[in-house]
Amino acid sequence: MSTVLLTSCDNLLDKIIPSRKDDRDKTLAFFGDSLTIGIGASEPYGKWVGDALPGRPVVTDGINGQIALSIAIRQGGVPLTISVAGGKFDGSQPLRVAKLNNEFLSTPLNDRVYTRTGTLVGVKCRITRTFTPGTGEQYTVEPLVTDEGDTTSQTPAEPPLDKEIPDDSVFELDDAVKLRTATQILWYGRNDIGESKPEEGILAAIKSSVDYIAEPRRYLVLGILPAVVEMKGTDGYNKVMAFNDRLASLYGKNYVPMTPPTDAEMKAIGYTPTEKDLTNIERGNFPSGMRPANPTDEIHLNNYGYQIIANRIVRKIKDLKY
Repeated sequence: MSTVLLTSCDNLLDKIIPSRKDDRDKTLAFFGDSLTIGIGASEPYGKWVGDALPGRPVVTDGINGQIALSIAIRQGGVPLTISVAGGKFDGSQPLRVAKLNNEFLSTPLNDRVYTRTGTLVGVKCRITRTFTPGTGEQYTVEPLVTDEGDTTSQTPAEPPLDKEIPDDSVFELDDAVKLRTATQILWYGRNDIGESKPEEGILAAIKSSVDYIAEPRRYLVLGILPAVVEMKGTDGYNKVMAFNDRLASLYGKNYVPMTPPTDAEMKAIGYTPTEKDLTNIERGNFPSGMRPANPTDEIHLNNYGYQIIANRIVRKIKDLKY
């Protein structure tokens, strides 16, 4: 009996037994509010996730102070619809947005200029949010260059002058479309809970975002982080825990809890808890040593706290083979 030894000469072996190349989108996309952009820390927690998973591009899309619906629009799960003054393009001139279904780039916490690109009635455009003290905020839309298929230039161009823009037209956001195939980490709802908005609105926003992700869906849903004052025995704590239980039930293995850090988790980041920290943990919350030094900040974490969250996400991504 003779034995035939297959070698990789001229890729013969690869042709007979093709390798299982992982051609999935490697991008990690983080959507949320101020927690997502790392307020209270030196950088967004997504940076630590990316550092632990080499070769994975990281995109962080968070705006502080936003509610779940606004985040879901930026993510793409809820379509953005707009109406413009005049109802049609006017050359390359910016058009005032007369109505949006949600002020998805708005925040009560800063006057920054926010922009996004996308497509409106077949025309590549940029939508911009500005804020002026005394007059408030304003949204504008302006067309962008699309010469010879170029959709990357940010220089205003001349679109058809008579191109109409019907009321409530869909503005399809470029980033949302591009990131549909990414592994998405969704951290929604802290501001909704804080403002006593209906919990069903948070659940609807999360569901729309999960449904929007391209098959096979790869995503994680993070629980609501308890505020500093939301300790065991308080109404706020009970409300947050009950809502997180709903998220855990709905999303199962895709859910990331906001429970206090364990001894093993703290040891992994080189953190030694104080007596006060241990008291906070016993009362069901993150330790004060993992919160910002600013005593008026009752919501966010510092580098230690966000590293705990990042490590939980890394473990989930590995466990789920994302």
